[in-house]
Amino acid sequence: MVITSRMLVDRFGIDEEIADYFANKRKIPANNLLWYNKRIYLSAGLGYLTIPIGFDLFNKCGITKEQLLQEDVVQFMEIGFHLVIRHEKSELSSEELIKEFQKALDGKIIQTHLASDIFALFKGKNPQYFNFETNYKSLLRSDLFLLTIVQLDITDEWVHKFLPYWYAGARPILLIDDFKDLEEDRRLNEDNTIIELGNNKQAIMDAYQLGLNDLEKLKEINPKLAKCYKSFLDDALNLKYIQEQLANQ
Repeated sequence: MVITSRMLVDRFGIDEEIADYFANKRKIPANNLLWYNKRIYLSAGLGYLTIPIGFDLFNKCGITKEQLLQEDVVQFMEIGFHLVIRHEKSELSSEELIKEFQKALDGKIIQTHLASDIFALFKGKNPQYFNFETNYKSLLRSDLFLLTIVQLDITDEWVHKFLPYWYAGARPILLIDDFKDLEEDRRLNEDNTIIELGNNKQAIMDAYQLGLNDLEKLKEINPKLAKCYKSFLDDALNLKYIQEQLANQ
């Protein structure tokens, strides 16, 4: 399935220029595992959609498109995805992953407090400057995407105001994956919000409600995306094996 710029605008509420840039203008980066054997930049699946959705969220909260669509900023985001996949393939340890991110940002960081806090989080330390989602380990994984904007001149005040919207936009994607991957995550002992919440019928419904709560916040800046996520979340709740567990427990 091809993700068109019109689809991004009409269905997901993405800014037209950002949608056009990623759907039509951005070339596939070489030697990048996210785009391995891909012929188009945006493919079906929430993994690829997080790119225009994330950049649009930054923009809707006040960062200009001129800042966001700089080559260095977009290229770092692409490198980040490549590194995360290497980590998922066990080519990089967690410690090596963070070192690679730090190396990629060497000499480029302007928002030092945000960078410092994110690196602290992934080293198991407490952040010093901002409030992050730390209740559920499985929901931490999206925060590495925030390193995309540490190269920009953004204030601490802006970050404080932005983070609630970031989680409102990022967590539903992760929760949808957790519903879809629940059986596999149980088998492989992987992080999953439903498992963290108790791994039972109530945990399934609590995870669903967590997503709904985020969508109420997301509606403030992107009601189209909130509506779309609601549809995805409902589909995840209605997966056959999820419904079987709700009926049998």
